[in-house]
Amino acid sequence: MKNKLLLIPLLLLVAAPLYAQRKVSADVEVKTVIDGKLNTVTKSVYCTNNGRLVAKFSKPLPYYVVSNSKGEMNLYRPDTNEVLSDVDPSFSSNTELIMLFMSGRIDDLGLTSFGYKAGSATREDGFVKKTFKSPDTTKPDVEIVYENYLPIYCEYTAQDGRMLSKKYLSDYKTYGRFILPQRVTDITYGVKRDSSIVRTIYSNVKVDVDDPNFDFQIPANAKPMKLDAPAQ
Repeated sequence: MKNKLLLIPLLLLVAAPLYAQRKVSADVEVKTVIDGKLNTVTKSVYCTNNGRLVAKFSKPLPYYVVSNSKGEMNLYRPDTNEVLSDVDPSFSSNTELIMLFMSGRIDDLGLTSFGYKAGSATREDGFVKKTFKSPDTTKPDVEIVYENYLPIYCEYTAQDGRMLSKKYLSDYKTYGRFILPQRVTDITYGVKRDSSIVRTIYSNVKVDVDDPNFDFQIPANAKPMKLDAPAQ
């Protein structure tokens, strides 16, 4: 009975109404290791409950990315006053982890928005495992492991059984009624022997605190970005 009582506050957080938070901001550090080389990207993200996401990058270059849930994306460089616009599902603001947790989509981590269907669910040693499968056979099968109703591990497997990638979510913290893992580690296995490791650290998380960057607008006089012509 005691354990059940301890879970009640957590269940209230997980079952909170969708978009209980109007806006969430955070500083993000992304470290990527590929072939022994380390690359670091730092940015601040500003997420609102209408699906608008503003990402202000500071390293390695200063620029903004403004996107929405439809995958409409605008990349703006203030140093050159240039903008690059594109539309693709991969640019959707729903791919940002904070946006998923804001909307209460903890159970599937946004997989169903990409056509995935929930499969089997099993319980083992206090953990719950759920499988998700896409009708598109080119997409991997996904297994998510939960502890105390929170996702802590994801596994992506190709149709031929090859392990493609793993994701670890840890160091969960609560901010009012908002909960977020502070550390996410992605390991991707390439065709070659070497794999890539991406570690994302969230800090300085603020909930429903105003900041002018939430309303950032790309200047109307921004010029279309000139892309380098492909080599002949």
